[in-house]
Amino acid sequence: MKHSKLALLVSAALLASAGAHASDENITNVNQSGDENIVVVTQQVASMQNEATVGQTGDRNEATVIQSDTSLTKAFITQLGDDNKGTILQHDATESATATINSTGDENQATIEQQFNNGANAAAVVMQNGSLNVADILQDNGDAANSTINQNGDGDTATIRNHWSDFADATITQNMGGANNAYINQESSDAASATMIQTGAGNDGDIEQNTQNYGYSAGADDTVATLTQVGDGNRGDIYQSGASSDADVNQQGSFNQADVLQTGDDNMADVDQMGGSDTAYVDQSGQDGMATVMQSGNTFNSATIMQGGVSNEATVNQNGTSNVSLVTQSDFDNIANVDQTSVGNNSTVTQSGSAAGMGNLATVMQDGNGDSASVVQTGSSNIAAVEQDFNSHDNDVFVYQTGNDNYAGASTEQGGDSTVTINQAGNGNYVGNLSGASNYYGANVGAGTFGAENVITIDQIGDNNNAYADSSDFSSTVDIDQNGTENTAIAESWLGSDNDIMISQTGTLNNADVFVNGAGSNMVSITQTDASNTANVTSIGYGNSVTVVQGM
Repeated sequence: MKHSKLALLVSAALLASAGAHASDENITNVNQSGDENIVVVTQQVASMQNEATVGQTGDRNEATVIQSDTSLTKAFITQLGDDNKGTILQHDATESATATINSTGDENQATIEQQFNNGANAAAVVMQNGSLNVADILQDNGDAANSTINQNGDGDTATIRNHWSDFADATITQNMGGANNAYINQESSDAASATMIQTGAGNDGDIEQNTQNYGYSAGADDTVATLTQVGDGNRGDIYQSGASSDADVNQQGSFNQADVLQTGDDNMADVDQMGGSDTAYVDQSGQDGMATVMQSGNTFNSATIMQGGVSNEATVNQNGTSNVSLVTQSDFDNIANVDQTSVGNNSTVTQSGSAAGMGNLATVMQDGNGDSASVVQTGSSNIAAVEQDFNSHDNDVFVYQTGNDNYAGASTEQGGDSTVTINQAGNGNYVGNLSGASNYYGANVGAGTFGAENVITIDQIGDNNNAYADSSDFSSTVDIDQNGTENTAIAESWLGSDNDIMISQTGTLNNADVFVNGAGSNMVSITQTDASNTANVTSIGYGNSVTVVQGM
C-alpha cells in the first residue's frame, strides 16, 4: 500500500512538470481517500493559467502544490480529517496567483507562500474548521496582495506576513472558540491594511506594521490596523512605525488588554473597550498624533496614554466606577482631555516641555463622588481646567504648575467635603483672570466650590501672579498664600455660614481683596509682610470677623 501511494506521488509530479514545460493552461486534479497519503504537484517554467486541485479525505495526509514562474495560476487544496498538512508554494513571477486551502478537522496545518519577485494582486485564502489548527501565509514582493485566514475552533494559530508588498490587505478571523493566537506582520509595505477579528475568551491578537527595516526609510505611510475582540480575557497589540498610520482596537468583554505603540507623525490610535477590569495603553512618539480611549460599562478600567512630541492630542472617556486614567505628554502644544462619569474615578495628567506662547492644555471633567483629579504641568503658557460636576461629593482636585504665564482653573459644584488645591511656581501665573478661560463659574474664575465643608487652597511663588477663589455655601474655607512681588489675591464667599478665608502675602506691592456675603460666623484674616501692600475687605452679614496685619 505504501508503494502505491509513493508511485501516485511521483506520477502526479512528473505529469504536472511535463505539462508545464510543454504549454500553458495545464490542469491537475488529484483525489485521495485514506490515511497517510502524500501528493506533490509541480507546475513551472514560463507558462500561464495553470491550475492544480488536490482533495484528501482521512488523517495524517500531506498535500503540496508548487507553482513557479507561471502567472495567473490557481491552486486548491481541500482536506477532511485530522493532523493533515497542506502546502502551496507559488514562486517567481506568479502575477495574480490564487492559492486556497480548506481543511476540516483538528490539528491540521496549512501553509501558503507567494514570494520571490511575485507580481501584483496575488491572493491567498485559508479556511479551517476545527481546533488546534495552524495557518501560515507569506506574501513577499507582491503589491496589492490579498490574504485571508478564517478559523473556527479552539487553540488555533494564524499568521500572515506581508513583505515589500504595498497596498497589501490581510485579514484574520477566528470565531467560536478560545485561546486562539493571531499575528499579522506587514513590513516595508506602504498603505497596507490589516484586519483581525477574534470571538471567544483568552485570545491573543497582534498586528505589526513596520517599514523601516532593511534600510527602508520612507515610513509606513497610510497603514491601517483594525483589531476586534469579543469575549473575556483577550489581549490585543498593535505596533506601527511610520507616518499617517491608523490603529483601531475594539474589545467587548471583561479583563481585556489593548496596547497600541506608534512611532511617526500624524498617527491616530483609537481604543474602545466595553466591559470591566479592562486595560488600555497607547504610546505615540512623533508630532500631530491623536489618541483616544473610550471605556464603558463596568468597574476598574484603566487607560494610559503616553505621547512624546509636539501638537499631539489625547482623549480619555470613562463611564463606570473606580476607573483610572493616566495621560503623559512631553513637549509643547499638546492637548489632553479626560471625561469620567460615576464614582471613585482617578485622573492624572502630566505635561512637560512647553515654551512661551506654545503651551499645553489639560481639561478634566468628572461627574460623580469620590473622584480625584491631578494635573501637573511644567513650562510656560500652559492651561489646566478641572471641573467636577453637579452633586459631586468627597472629590479632590490637585493642580501643580511650574513655569511662567500658566493658567489654572478648578471647580467642584453643588457637593460637599471636596478639596481644591492649586500650586504655581513662576511669574505671571493665573488662577483666574485669563481671557477665554472658564469653568462652571464663568470666565476669569480660577478656583471655586459650591457646597458644604469644601476647602480651597492656592499657593503661588513668584512675581505678578493672580489668584481668584470663590467658596460658597456652608462651612467652606479659602486659603491663598503668595510669595513675591506685585501679586494679586481675590477671595469671595457667598451664601453660607462659618466660612473662613485666609490670605497671606509675602513681598512688596501685593494686593488682597476679600468679599464675604452670607449670614453666619464668617471670618477673614489677611496677613501681608513687607511694604507697599494693599488689603481690601468687604463683609456683609452678621458675626463676621476681619483681621488684617501688614508690614514687618
